[in-house]
Amino acid sequence: MSGVPLRVGMVASVGNRCGIAAYTAALMAELAPLAEMSFEAVQPGKQPLAHYEAMARRLNACDVVHIQHEYSFWGSVMPGANAFGAFRAMLDNPVVVTAHTTYSAAHMLRVAEETRAPHRIAKQGLLLWPPYRAQVERVPFVGGHVIVHTDEGRNALAGRGLPDRLLHVLPAGIPSGPPAGTGGAAFRDRFGLGGKRLVVIFGFVNPYKGNEVALEAACGWPDDVTLVLAGGARTPEEQPYVDQLQASLGARPVAGRPLITGYLSDADVAEAMAAADLVLIPHTQATGSYSVTVPIFYGRPMVASDLACFREIARDGRCIRIFPVGNAARLSEAVMGILGDTAERDRMAAAALAYGGARSWRMVAESTMGIYRQAVQDAAGRARRV
Repeated sequence: MSGVPLRVGMVASVGNRCGIAAYTAALMAELAPLAEMSFEAVQPGKQPLAHYEAMARRLNACDVVHIQHEYSFWGSVMPGANAFGAFRAMLDNPVVVTAHTTYSAAHMLRVAEETRAPHRIAKQGLLLWPPYRAQVERVPFVGGHVIVHTDEGRNALAGRGLPDRLLHVLPAGIPSGPPAGTGGAAFRDRFGLGGKRLVVIFGFVNPYKGNEVALEAACGWPDDVTLVLAGGARTPEEQPYVDQLQASLGARPVAGRPLITGYLSDADVAEAMAAADLVLIPHTQATGSYSVTVPIFYGRPMVASDLACFREIARDGRCIRIFPVGNAARLSEAVMGILGDTAERDRMAAAALAYGGARSWRMVAESTMGIYRQAVQDAAGRARRV
């Protein structure tokens, strides 16, 4: 195939309200000069078999298929409710999977948080059934090369028996964005924030973002510090949670009148980042997040929960201060410490810009192309042996 562009079929979700869709779009934009790209859109949730058969027929005309995997794209993690295994079996060519979620079955079933006794017993029973565990934890990732975003993700899959040679740690590239034309003034004016110090949580508002922890921490902040949730619901199904959170804002003794902005355009996001004195990423669970890459691009100092995907950025980029997951007191301590130290805030901002500048999507695309070539070579080697 020397001199002939590799034909790559990309499989992912679509929509401007999906972080994985944004990830895929950025990756494809940089892959386009390097390969012949085609795209297949996954409709979230389990679809009729004919839908996947039609996708597979088109993808089998490619040299390699790259699947952006997240469980909800194919259904749920309950028995028989996920179509990924059936779809994967229809593909005849080499496959690369990006594992956006590498949690255990117990984590995804939320067994530890289950308070309904019958449901907890049923979930515990599922975890004792080896075929179910394998279907959730191994099947999506076997039979090809796998890209993960963190060392922890690689270790999780290696612990499930996946060969280390097939596992590749490749963090997401840092996205670009438009400049903030007014330097944040438009954002402040729009929401009546004046000269307050702004602590911003960016991204879609959902139960995994740690918003309640941030609200609890904000109860002890001075009146001139405002917590801003710069985003809204990703889907209509998530709107009730946002409404509930909005209602709770008035019921808490939080200084500085916290607010939820609702969905923001790219230009609005740029203004929000420019206006932010500090960005919070208090997620209670994550294996990676668009909510951290955007503040990095805009050079914002950050405070993030002690999850592997954020710890590794803190280690390599020195632009994030870490606090224990769910610990409001330690979060508040970190926030007030950084807000009170202009020199440290400036240092973290410069470090974020440097970290982002060294991790472009072009570099990610070139590394991804190398993985594609390995996958194709592996398949050719197996064919020769047969």
